[in-house]
Amino acid sequence: MRANVEAMLAHAREYVVSGNLPMVAIAVSKGDGLVCRSAFDGKGNQDDSLCERQFALASISKAITGVLAAILVEQGVLDYDARIVDIIPEFGTNDARQTIRFSQIFGHSTGLPSRFVDGAAADGYDPQKLLQRMYEEELLDEPGTRCRYSTHTYQLINEAIRRKLGLTMEQALQQYVCGPCGLTLTSFYPDPARAMDVVDHPVPDGPQYELVQRLEMSGGGLWSSLDDLQALGRAWLTDQLVPARARERATALLPGLPYVDNEMVLSRRTLGFCRDQAFANQPEGAFYHGGATGTLWYMDPERDLVFVFLTNRWGASNEQAFATLNMLYG
Repeated sequence: MRANVEAMLAHAREYVVSGNLPMVAIAVSKGDGLVCRSAFDGKGNQDDSLCERQFALASISKAITGVLAAILVEQGVLDYDARIVDIIPEFGTNDARQTIRFSQIFGHSTGLPSRFVDGAAADGYDPQKLLQRMYEEELLDEPGTRCRYSTHTYQLINEAIRRKLGLTMEQALQQYVCGPCGLTLTSFYPDPARAMDVVDHPVPDGPQYELVQRLEMSGGGLWSSLDDLQALGRAWLTDQLVPARARERATALLPGLPYVDNEMVLSRRTLGFCRDQAFANQPEGAFYHGGATGTLWYMDPERDLVFVFLTNRWGASNEQAFATLNMLYG
């Protein structure tokens, strides 16, 4: 694997040198230990101090929320198959809404409109107003029939956890995920001294961005580091957090649904992760989630492999991360 790792790092560095990415940090581990941990600054120079920084994960947050949900389902706090109205009665304002289940949040098949981090501006980044909008807005699809990718629907999971446990999403994450795994840099509230600037973020720094953080957007607001994501990936693969059967359920494919923007393609979502074919050498059993900052958190249980790719430009595709990962498989 060593030759593949060197080729992979050279490939990733070229994205920075060419200006495609502002910087990049990569870590790979297998069951017998860390394979590589390296970073390149904006000039393409190796700078491993970047490995200690916190990065905006964007939608990788959805996968970490999926890990938390699996823990809470295993403990009997949540139920994937429960109706949302069973915990949040205000959500059931018509017959169709009363059928929507928590699993459909992960499958992006609630029928609610697609909205993301910047879409919360209309509600002044107020968490209660954001929830109220979801209680009232018209469904665009019959629940369970189409995949309409969204971030704000994950706020319903936050609210369910608040009502069941009396905890904020940050508190639940620290208690059930970060604490048991020894994660110190995973939070909705990054350390200003460690946080990487997010190039081209749609919400400006300052008071507005602080409001975004306070939303604790479980679908897109987490920050983390290479080491934390590696540690969490290892804990997930080795059943430290939940038994193998619970992990297998959380990473099993949900029924494929047509995407609203491409009805010829069926979704390959799980209860927290993606399993779409994203690169040439991808094995069938692998699962992952990417983020709109160009980030990727990927696991291959057959090879006991965890791959983390972090960078910091909002709107970056995951193409560079997947192409880099493909080099690892050779």
